[in-house]
Amino acid sequence: MSHETSTITADAQLVDAHSDENALHRGLTSGQVAMIGLSGALGTGLFLGSGSMIAEAGPGVILSYTLTGLLSLAVIWALAEMTVVHPVAGGFGATAHAYLGPIGGWFMRWNVAVVMCIAVGVEVVATGTYLKYYWPGMSIGLGTVLASLLIVAINLATVKVYGKSEYWFSMVKVAMVVVFIALGLVLIFFGLPHQPKTGLGNLTGGQGWKGFAPHGISGILVGAVMAVFSFGGAENVAVAAAESENPERDVPRAAKAMVVRLVLFYVGAIAIVVTLQPWKLSAASGGTVSESPFVKVLSLVNVPHAAGIMNFILITAALSAGNGCLYASTRMLHSLALDRLAPRFVARTSAHGAPRYAVALAALGMVFASFISIKYPDSAFMILYGILIFGLLTTWFLIMVTYVGFRRGRTRLGLPKASARLFGGELTAFVALALMAAIYVAIGFIKSLSFALPYGLAYVIFLAVAYFLVRIKVRAFGPSVLDDELVERAQAGTLPDNAEARARSQHALVRIERVHGMQAAANDGQIPPAPLN
Repeated sequence: MSHETSTITADAQLVDAHSDENALHRGLTSGQVAMIGLSGALGTGLFLGSGSMIAEAGPGVILSYTLTGLLSLAVIWALAEMTVVHPVAGGFGATAHAYLGPIGGWFMRWNVAVVMCIAVGVEVVATGTYLKYYWPGMSIGLGTVLASLLIVAINLATVKVYGKSEYWFSMVKVAMVVVFIALGLVLIFFGLPHQPKTGLGNLTGGQGWKGFAPHGISGILVGAVMAVFSFGGAENVAVAAAESENPERDVPRAAKAMVVRLVLFYVGAIAIVVTLQPWKLSAASGGTVSESPFVKVLSLVNVPHAAGIMNFILITAALSAGNGCLYASTRMLHSLALDRLAPRFVARTSAHGAPRYAVALAALGMVFASFISIKYPDSAFMILYGILIFGLLTTWFLIMVTYVGFRRGRTRLGLPKASARLFGGELTAFVALALMAAIYVAIGFIKSLSFALPYGLAYVIFLAVAYFLVRIKVRAFGPSVLDDELVERAQAGTLPDNAEARARSQHALVRIERVHGMQAAANDGQIPPAPLN
């Protein structure tokens, strides 16, 4: 097949891929966009699972969360800078396709889709477990199915329904953390009539640095590696840009809000935990609701049914995180289908803009992760936990690589800088990449996570082989989001006086006009649109 023929074939397929029936709808408000990003990052790990990190770092877990939090904030701001320029379906996946080439878009979007599918499986199984608190006779399997059906139903509804549900899911978590921190501060510095203040003694146990970091710097760094799981999902704020009412305004605003909230919620809450009681008590908890540090605070102020209230919060947190992760997975699958890197039927949306086939495909991955969790309850969590840390770290790594390509590509083409920019630019990106490379290495030396490295490398190799197999069939692609921008600037007379920019915009314009002409002909019944297969 000649290059011209393959290009014409690709254009015919793009007529179908970018039709109205594949379009997402803009219906998310600024507050909802912010809560979507927060939903993925603020999950059950903070409320129930922080004990494992405290066991590794002691009170020094405060520094662990701070280090990983700073890394995640760099990622969020890099995303904000790119998303303001390209608020499109597929978010940073489509941006990676534009600045790193098709292979970059392939790795970014498939990795997010797969990792988020697994994350949803973990959260719905967690929900099924928490439901047993109220109904001991209910099987985890039934609870998991009920949670899965609810999340799938929400994602099949309009984007407005999804946005509202995620907003209120996240609001419950936010309210709980705020109440927890406020009560914790009272107990630490003032005490209650029948409860003397605890003070700051538990932070060091009277042993100075040794008491604060009982396992030294290495323990703090191990805690930082494990904290990747807690902060993972914050990048979902950029995925929502294509359905935001005003992405240029909403994404930077959401990023700023998340900076404050993540620092306050994670670092502040974990500091309260290790200050209220000796760290060994938190580290020795069995992971049950009644042993949660949050329950302890509620109990100290004589809140009745503290464990029951906490269990409700955990269910809400798990449903919120699962809801947000399924959303991110489906939008990446939808974007892949638009670029013909996934089956084209996955790009189909309902009349109200929900990517129904992408939801169905993502649900299959959720079912698989749920099956593993239920079938192998003793070992499945750590397996999925390790896989998620590797996958989430890979997403962050690819985001920062894309950011470097984004900055350099726009400079080379003479394009203006974004209105929202990452502090330090490329220097910050390279520092973040170096830290991530160190985390990759560290995973291999953490006993409970070391298996994730070889499995993760095998997964990357599988994605690479799959890409080259797909490229045998898909020989050409439509204009990228960068090409679209160049064409728009050329038509508006704002294209920079840059030879490469002019040449690229002219080539993209020819492709776009050809696609539009074929679409018009298809609508007039002169030629059929590209078939689904």
